[in-house]
Amino acid sequence: MRRSVVRLIAAREVRDQLRDRRTLFLILGLPALMYPLFVGVGLLFASALKDKKLVVGVVGLDALPKPRPDVVPVAGGPAAAAEARAFPPLVVDGKFAKKYLPDEDDTSGTLIVRPLDAEDEELLNSRKVDALVVVDPDLTGKLERGERPVVRVLGREGEENSKLAVRGVTAVLRKWVADVRAARFARAGLPPDFDSPVEVRDPQTDKPARKQQLDELRDALVKVIPFLLVMWMLTGAIYPAVDMTAGEKERGTMETLLISPAERSEIVGGKFLAVTVLGFGTALWNVLLMVVAVVVAQLLLGHPLLSLGGLAASVLAALPLAMLFAAACLAMGVFAGSTKEGNYYMVPMFFVVLPLSYWSMTPGIELDGLTSWVPVANALLLQQRLMAVRPDPFPWAHVPAVFVSLAGCVGVALWAAVRQFKRESVLFREAQTGGRTWSLFGRK
Repeated sequence: MRRSVVRLIAAREVRDQLRDRRTLFLILGLPALMYPLFVGVGLLFASALKDKKLVVGVVGLDALPKPRPDVVPVAGGPAAAAEARAFPPLVVDGKFAKKYLPDEDDTSGTLIVRPLDAEDEELLNSRKVDALVVVDPDLTGKLERGERPVVRVLGREGEENSKLAVRGVTAVLRKWVADVRAARFARAGLPPDFDSPVEVRDPQTDKPARKQQLDELRDALVKVIPFLLVMWMLTGAIYPAVDMTAGEKERGTMETLLISPAERSEIVGGKFLAVTVLGFGTALWNVLLMVVAVVVAQLLLGHPLLSLGGLAASVLAALPLAMLFAAACLAMGVFAGSTKEGNYYMVPMFFVVLPLSYWSMTPGIELDGLTSWVPVANALLLQQRLMAVRPDPFPWAHVPAVFVSLAGCVGVALWAAVRQFKRESVLFREAQTGGRTWSLFGRK
């Protein structure tokens, strides 16, 4: 195989593709439009959710403990002891007590208390309230007698605003119940932590709610970004591959290329190199846009979301994937007699790539001795590990298996593509009259 001929064919194919405005828009324009759109929609969604007013109807508001006079107790004095024994109020000045509400950075919405005289689920169905809190009519009395009153929370089934309201008011009630329990312990002469004989401190305990949310966002991005990168690479490889195979048949330029001094393997090599360049270029462009988006997000949030070095290094894992997609798309595209037929033949690529990509996003899946040999999924797991901000050692021992398995798949796909290019019955099956012809599924 002459490298100069391969480079010449590859340069010609890349130049022809770059002259196509549809290809340029698909590879460069569409990602440049989509990422700002995703970020903008995400910010608008978070802002709208934070400013959302969720109405909580409270039935039996008078049965709740009342606020005590605003007296500052002295530590160790009788007022402090009385304060500890008093059951805390849930609602103060027509609002849930501030100490039970979420942090200001929380994006779960604002809870508004609406007193109600009686339980009426029609208010829920008519969307006049988003959640109902039904208080035991003798709640304070039962607490004083050491009994166990009941507080019920009702919501609309299958409606998002009601789910948010129920989740928010349930969190408020849990914090309030914890204080009620501490007051009951104080009345019995027990310490507030009597029901917790062992204190368990986990990594999330001391983190503020905002940092916990950012950590969850970071974990989600680590899994989503490689998936998006694979989808864009596959898209950036499919259309050029179809145009270089079925498109050339449709335009009648395949015959001109085949009668040139280039060998069939050199033609395949040139087209393979061109599709790889375009697919990998799509990955580079998307990584550049992702780096910009991550830098802006980290500056706005003041919290590291991803390892920028790891995000840039994930390009190395994208190269063998781009080669795999290029070889597979060429091997399948040569069967097609037209561009439309070629697009149909590329559908199985998504059926194979999507399950493997989703599998790599499964919680608990790591790059290990088994997953490092699974094509596509191993590259995504490697990219996830590169981007993650983690203190544990990087699994360098499994990296060779990733590239060896992908190289084997590329070799098989290239062999299939060269084999089909050498068969006249495949390249010119549309021109055959009578007898059996070739399709993607064999002779017919």
